[in-house]
Amino acid sequence: VISAFRKVYLTWPDNQKYAPKSLYMMAKLYRELYGYSGKRQDLREAIERYEVLFERFPKSALADDALYHAANLYWRMGQKEKARSYWARIVLDYEGTDFYKPAINKLGRKRVRQLKAQAKEKTRGSDSNAGKRPTVTAIRHWSEKDYTRVVIDVSKNVHYHQGYLKEDPKRRLPKRLYLDLVPARIAKGLKRRIVIADGLLKAVRIAQYDRDTVRVVFDLGKTSKTKIFNLEGPFRIVVDAFGARYSTRPLCPPPKGKLTLAQQLGLCVRTIVVDAGHGGKDPGAIGPTGLKEKDVALKVAKLLKKELERRLDAKVILTRSSDRFLPLEERTAIANAKKADLFVSVHCNAAPNRRLKGVETYFLNFALDEEAMRVAALENATGNKRIGDIKNILSKIMKNTKVEESKRLAHFVQKGLVNSLKKRYSGIRDHGVKQAPFFVLIGARMPSILAEISFISNRKEERRLRSPKYLEAIARGIADGIEEYIKETELVAQKGL
Repeated sequence: VISAFRKVYLTWPDNQKYAPKSLYMMAKLYRELYGYSGKRQDLREAIERYEVLFERFPKSALADDALYHAANLYWRMGQKEKARSYWARIVLDYEGTDFYKPAINKLGRKRVRQLKAQAKEKTRGSDSNAGKRPTVTAIRHWSEKDYTRVVIDVSKNVHYHQGYLKEDPKRRLPKRLYLDLVPARIAKGLKRRIVIADGLLKAVRIAQYDRDTVRVVFDLGKTSKTKIFNLEGPFRIVVDAFGARYSTRPLCPPPKGKLTLAQQLGLCVRTIVVDAGHGGKDPGAIGPTGLKEKDVALKVAKLLKKELERRLDAKVILTRSSDRFLPLEERTAIANAKKADLFVSVHCNAAPNRRLKGVETYFLNFALDEEAMRVAALENATGNKRIGDIKNILSKIMKNTKVEESKRLAHFVQKGLVNSLKKRYSGIRDHGVKQAPFFVLIGARMPSILAEISFISNRKEERRLRSPKYLEAIARGIADGIEEYIKETELVAQKGL
């Protein structure tokens, strides 16, 4: 029964009616299962579903129910402060709901009065000290034909909203997009005008609009569409600008003088971006004997590039070809700018339990289990709490991401990886395809996956990751998966016609 509700959720993960209900029913069933099994893991599974529900769907009629039941389960597990924090959220954010009064009874009226007084005081004066306000520290940008990404770095989380200003011929001002960051200030020495002049954006200007507001203005050129979202740890706002022809893709050059049906439909793969995780000052995970994830990822990425170029009539681009640091948002910016058809990020897994081993492949979506959350937190270089905070980011952008195609690509790559490794090595554990909110995949405009090629924290697998033969088998496996994905895409095109 749990599997049936899980299938409903995975089928309609953004549906405001079905998704919360299916999450609630999964949590309820795990809670009831605990009554028979007595296993604390069932309580944790229930809590996880409740938390996904109220984090993803805070306006759902079931959000306060989920908070209340999750709090009760935490209390049962002895995590009393966590339980109190969830009851407090009901009192502060869900006044008048079914579980408002029960939450008050759990906390006690004295504690509730204190909470409300603290919330009022925080609203009134938390930002009175300008020195503690979020500070805009930098503005960065990357440009290519038909695409520009601008990143605004802020010292900590800040509220922001967007607006547009009409063209003003008298003042020689073009149409403008602006972002107001409140409350915020500008770091000393920050350049107030950045010339971009790439056709899409003419310039980006920043000013202290009033005592509490920093306004960032984008002078628009031939911008057809913009997309705005934020990333955590550290906080930054990402603005993507697209030209009118960004989505236009030329037909693939026919390999033997004749276009396949998939090529005629524009479904072929012309450009693949391979991303070697971490790099430079960011070593990634480090194995028991000192092997660094960044070095393994780069070796596999280079091998994969050679393998794909040998097999496919496609251009393969590496996000980095040396040991250098790249911000996560720059990696997808490269893929978007190059109009890539596929994005593959290569990583090594790691876990506190050093006996864990095996391979798994991820696509971008909300995590459904604790382990997926842990892996995402590891690769995002942030904490599980911050991972929970990105619900608004994903809610804004998931509608336009290639979730189903990414999921399909992930399944082919996972199968290819496992089969390739099992041919030569024993004890290969297949952890399957999973979904999680990886920052490196957010904002990608093409099917995108993240491959965890082995556990570098496991001594045996760390030893294998030092072997060129093992890395070659990994590269072949990923390439096998990509090749099968492309073949199946052509079959789908033929059936569709």
